[in-house]
Amino acid sequence: MISKVHFKNFRCLRDVELTLEPLTVLVGPNSSGKTTVLEGLQSYGRNSLGRSDFWQQDTSLTVSIDWIYDTGVSQNLRASKHNVGAGPAFRFGSPSHASTHPYQPLAFDLAALRRENTLALAQRLTRSGDNLTNVFASLTRQQQASVAKELCRLVPMFSDVDLQPTEQGQHRLRFQDRWNPDLWLAPGQVSDGTMLLLAFIVLQHQNPQVELITIEEPERALHPYLLDELIQMLRKMTTGEIGKKPIQVVLATHSAELLDYVRPEEVRFLTRSQEDGSVQVNQAPTDTTNWRRVYEEYNQSLGSIWLSGGMGGVPGA
Repeated sequence: MISKVHFKNFRCLRDVELTLEPLTVLVGPNSSGKTTVLEGLQSYGRNSLGRSDFWQQDTSLTVSIDWIYDTGVSQNLRASKHNVGAGPAFRFGSPSHASTHPYQPLAFDLAALRRENTLALAQRLTRSGDNLTNVFASLTRQQQASVAKELCRLVPMFSDVDLQPTEQGQHRLRFQDRWNPDLWLAPGQVSDGTMLLLAFIVLQHQNPQVELITIEEPERALHPYLLDELIQMLRKMTTGEIGKKPIQVVLATHSAELLDYVRPEEVRFLTRSQEDGSVQVNQAPTDTTNWRRVYEEYNQSLGSIWLSGGMGGVPGA
């Protein structure tokens, strides 16, 4: 797993060192740099940059991203406009290491999750989740039954999840009503939260599994109880308790509610400098007496502490 990453001159990340846990949550308001951090983490899969990827679009600078893994192995990327008239390009410090650490960026789109798929083998969910039907169909019968059982535990209005052929070689998901076994509901007839949960449950059964998953706004459309269940599920994925091996997970959110379901040491608070707009990252000083006192005063609600402005990143606070 990645233990630390250092960004320099990458977009709004002028000089940012970010430590990572097995489960890390990036929190901040809109345009605070969360998506930039996620895309920077994924940059070992890229081989080129555009002008907009440089700090203040200044291509005379050198962009650098350095990763340090918990094994002690390090990886570095460098990018500069090294030839007149040529586009900036990454210089890979250790490309062979990069190829062994696949990542999976996710920003589920509710319409895409409901989409019918043309029958095809699919091992991993796409960024939008538009191949959810095919990924579910590609699981073994035992895995499909496990996914259905978990979804029905969390959303007890249903008793099963299955596939239904449609016209022209396509198929779609369907959900069995708990009280009427003859009634099957199409994806467009179930809640947004149901579709999101199904996608998250399917994640743990992907094969082959990735090393790093980044997820944007996982809290959308989820009841607080289900949000707690989701965080527990993702944390179990990071330990290997569910799935085939431990997977590092990084979430990006601007939900104070989500913060109440994670540990303070897992959260990174993002804000922008008033002087130059560069991203600044803060962590809760969890090892100090003052922090423990404040944490108790706020009834151990990390979301409330963040909204108070005490950790930065709250406009007007």
